[in-house]
Amino acid sequence: MIAMSKINLLAVILATTLLSSCGFHTPVKNTELNAIIVSEQSNNFASELRKRFNQEAAQNLTIKIGTEVQKQQTASYTATNTANSYTLTLSVPITILNADQKILLSQDLTARTHLKKMTDSSQADRLQIEETYTQLRNTVIKKLIRRLSKLNEN
Repeated sequence: MIAMSKINLLAVILATTLLSSCGFHTPVKNTELNAIIVSEQSNNFASELRKRFNQEAAQNLTIKIGTEVQKQQTASYTATNTANSYTLTLSVPITILNADQKILLSQDLTARTHLKKMTDSSQADRLQIEETYTQLRNTVIKKLIRRLSKLNEN
């Protein structure tokens, strides 16, 4: 009986270790966080951020989101002088206000990555770049949520 429980315990530890090492994460929904989000109607960043909040939680913060800035720089060229890789940067101006409309944070949050050109197709490159900007947007949202969680603790 004791040997069986040790085997079960080892199996659970092994499974947990394997899942955590491969990047598996349970979905995180910040149940305690909600805020009034002020932005333009067509702001992709604001739309994605709203999905991360619990709409039933109290809205004790206001987040003003400016227009996201996407910057693409060629990082390297091939022998035939065509672009071979890019550095992509996404920057979003954020202002966080408390319930009394005092500024708690005013900063441009930024994420950057290096992207190697995969094909010679301009359409495939465009799709790859769009997908990379989506990933960068999620990275910036994670940074913002971490900061909001710290502000929420205080």
